[in-house]
Amino acid sequence: MNRTLSVLAAAFVVSVAIPAVAPAQESMAAEHKSIGLGFHNDQAPVGVRWWLAGQKLGIDLGLGYDRTPAPFTADEHLATFRFDVGVPIVLKSWSRFHFLFRPGLAYESQEVETTAPLGPFETAKNKDLMITGELEAEAFLLDNFSVSASHGIGYDSFDPAGPGDKENSFFTLGNNFTNVGFHVYLFGSDR
Repeated sequence: MNRTLSVLAAAFVVSVAIPAVAPAQESMAAEHKSIGLGFHNDQAPVGVRWWLAGQKLGIDLGLGYDRTPAPFTADEHLATFRFDVGVPIVLKSWSRFHFLFRPGLAYESQEVETTAPLGPFETAKNKDLMITGELEAEAFLLDNFSVSASHGIGYDSFDPAGPGDKENSFFTLGNNFTNVGFHVYLFGSDR
């Protein structure tokens, strides 16, 4: 069932995107405002992309926050804070399409409950720092509306709450049509 829904969703996205992008090939280049609201990373969804230097170099900023009930202590909550920063660099640009290299940095601080049985409510923090390098495709479906997907590599340094040692690892990442970023360019000048 999930595979069928995925195939139908992909077919819908393609059928909507192709007619929207095809007429754009007649124009020389996508012209859009330079500051867009949206996100690159769905873990930090309140964000902005700001294009500088003739829209060849930009800055991505994203924030995320969760507040959930503590699992073992009634009336207490745990918070998670995230931020994501990136520098999209246009490698190649076509009509309504940018191919980007995006180095990025993400940080997450997550409270975890460390309460001993029948003890007072106590917390500690897991800390996670990620450095990424991604290749991103940003397609402008409308003049000031884009969707994007990316893939790349990353380095993760995880510092668990409590006495555990820091864990370092490398990983690959990818965002596809089920996990797309978007930007709505509302502010700033065109090109």
